[in-house]
Amino acid sequence: MKISSNNPLENTYVKETTHTFMGFCSFISILHNKKINLPNIFIMLLKDRKLRTFFKELLDIDTDYEFVQMFLFFDPSLHKSKYIMKYVNSRRKNLIL
Repeated sequence: MKISSNNPLENTYVKETTHTFMGFCSFISILHNKKINLPNIFIMLLKDRKLRTFFKELLDIDTDYEFVQMFLFFDPSLHKSKYIMKYVNSRRKNLIL
């Protein structure tokens, strides 16, 4: 999240959101005891409803659409991942439950 505003409230929100997002990704890596890249974390959250709910509560996100937007904001090339496309195509009908 690029800080381009002079509004201190917005700057604080952006910094806090970025810190929480990176902290959550670190938490997932520690939880699985290995280094996990962002596409793999995204797939884990798509698969596990409880983990996705926890993520959305941490970042104060209301919808799954905002959840996807958050990941695309941090890694705009995420939609090009072959691993993600393979998962999405295999689960086309009921992707997010």
